[in-house]
Amino acid sequence: MPLASETLKGMWAGLPVPWDTRDQLDESALRENVRRVCRAGVHGVYTHGTTGEFYAQTAEEWARVVDATVAECKPFGIPTQIGCTALWTAEVIRRVAYAQQAGADGVQIAFPFWMQLTDAQAVKFLQDVSSAVPGMPLTIYNTERAKKPLTADLLKRITDAGIPLIGCKGVGSLEELQALFEAGPRVKFFVGECHLATYWKCGARGVYSSFVYACPRFMLRYFQLCEVGNAEAFKIDAGLQRFISEYVVPRVQRGLFDSALDRTFATMTGFLSGSLLRSRPPYESATPVDVEECREWCSAQLPEFIREI
Repeated sequence: MPLASETLKGMWAGLPVPWDTRDQLDESALRENVRRVCRAGVHGVYTHGTTGEFYAQTAEEWARVVDATVAECKPFGIPTQIGCTALWTAEVIRRVAYAQQAGADGVQIAFPFWMQLTDAQAVKFLQDVSSAVPGMPLTIYNTERAKKPLTADLLKRITDAGIPLIGCKGVGSLEELQALFEAGPRVKFFVGECHLATYWKCGARGVYSSFVYACPRFMLRYFQLCEVGNAEAFKIDAGLQRFISEYVVPRVQRGLFDSALDRTFATMTGFLSGSLLRSRPPYESATPVDVEECREWCSAQLPEFIREI
């Protein structure tokens, strides 16, 4: 059943794709990992974000990941959202149509990013996609890598055009979230893990999470605490912010990016199966040393991350 603004919320797992030693998709491991997060109780599974390396897959690989993910989620009743970002409108439409035919519940799209779009072009792009594949709800992947930020003015133009936008992944600040929420109060805003408790009061309602498949019980408990405004949620929020600033940021500065770091978290706890440390070149892969340093940091500073798996 297609997602709606009223049903889009929670801790969604944006799983890394397992590549084998020949750099081929390990589909059996992928399917097992989807089953594992579904059994853990995640609120949804989505594919082909940055962690899912949408930018480094052939059309055939992309389709295999879609088919496997949707098929494994269906028996659990867990909704799916497929990343359909591409560099031109026709390819985005092709991917959205494929996701709809495969049975996905929604799609997530960044604006085409080789050349920056104007506001009018951005609205026309979404109109063309939604008109070509009616009935498929859209979420915007609002990332600086797309070169086209979702401003409050642009969001109002999108909603006024009747485009079925139900969600937005990514906001830069609390002030930005407040402005976007006022412009699109029916849109559900998903933020980084370390901001969910703080941003909840301004409309944040979930996370496309790179932590929930490492420590699902911990992150699902965190979401429940955020929902009711429990003070412990803010302590977890602060702990996750320390983790980002003290462990993640130094490695980003070294040249490790989203996929490599997210694979580190998953490998550290061992909740997922398969060989997960390999990222596709030219982007650097994390190493066993990174994993051990991550484990040491969490053991000392945020032991729940390791304990509540």
